[in-house]
Amino acid sequence: MDKGKDLDASIEVESYAVGIYPRSQLLVTATRKNNQNLPELFKKGKQSWINVQRRVGLTYIADPMIDWDDIFRPFAKVKGISIGPLNRFFETNTFYRRLIVSDVLEGYGRIARSMLALDLMKEDRKVASLPDPYTFSMLNENRYYKSYDEYLFAVADMLNAEAKTLANEGVEIIQLNAPAIAYDFSNGKLVELTLIKDAISRVKKGVKSKIYLYLYFGNVAGIFDELLDIKVDGIGIDTSSTKLTSIVEHSIDKDLIIGIVDTMNTKLEEVKSTASALHFILDRMDVKHVVLTTSNSLEYLPYRFAVKKVSILGKITRLLNAKQKGLTP
Repeated sequence: MDKGKDLDASIEVESYAVGIYPRSQLLVTATRKNNQNLPELFKKGKQSWINVQRRVGLTYIADPMIDWDDIFRPFAKVKGISIGPLNRFFETNTFYRRLIVSDVLEGYGRIARSMLALDLMKEDRKVASLPDPYTFSMLNENRYYKSYDEYLFAVADMLNAEAKTLANEGVEIIQLNAPAIAYDFSNGKLVELTLIKDAISRVKKGVKSKIYLYLYFGNVAGIFDELLDIKVDGIGIDTSSTKLTSIVEHSIDKDLIIGIVDTMNTKLEEVKSTASALHFILDRMDVKHVVLTTSNSLEYLPYRFAVKKVSILGKITRLLNAKQKGLTP
């Protein structure tokens, strides 16, 4: 692509925000007291967050997952898995229950679906997220499978069944959250990308939705070429860890997901300058389809700041699209 060329009008810029959202104070109090009306309160809380996403104009709407205690916990329902001890989730102030795999994995395929309020989003374009197989396998414990490869592929097959169900329910995009890949590579750990590619291919097999791989909690610029070889429909980066300028020379034949709104602090992004910077950089990139999102889950933010961040994501998307079409300088 010629340097300095105006952003090609054929480039699509869309948006979504997936992952676990923060709970309102009402829900926090209700969960602590184990309120008997908790299911109904969760439903109302989900509807509220869905309305926020619609109001700010996000392209795809996500279940806010406010009833997920962590990204792995619902999979404790799978036969062969039990709940283990609390562990810190990377370098955050949140924790998850480590799952213990002590038998062959069975009885899955509708775990995620049962936890997502897709009935509240019947008229929306839908997006959902699942952990990627590497992150799931590394952060949980195998006591059954004889090799890591066997364990990883068993997890991949489980996630494939989950993804197929979501696709059949009309979910257009399934984002595989892959913090462990980024974190391990960024911290000098050997990451077997060939094995990871095979596992993700198993997750994607037969799934009619788009599958995106989203990397955060680490700089992946050094392996971005290899990540582009993974058979997914889109690759995503958290720009607070991997600068967009560090991948500007790559020819990207997949959708590019850009985590532009930082969910790890309450500082609010300046809409005009952020959109202008994105416009300038994307003008110099060989990419056709861009999706803007948050750096990771909104759960790390206080509720009112999370609302503001989602709103900012919508505003940046609208302004960038306007710049793309030459409607604003």
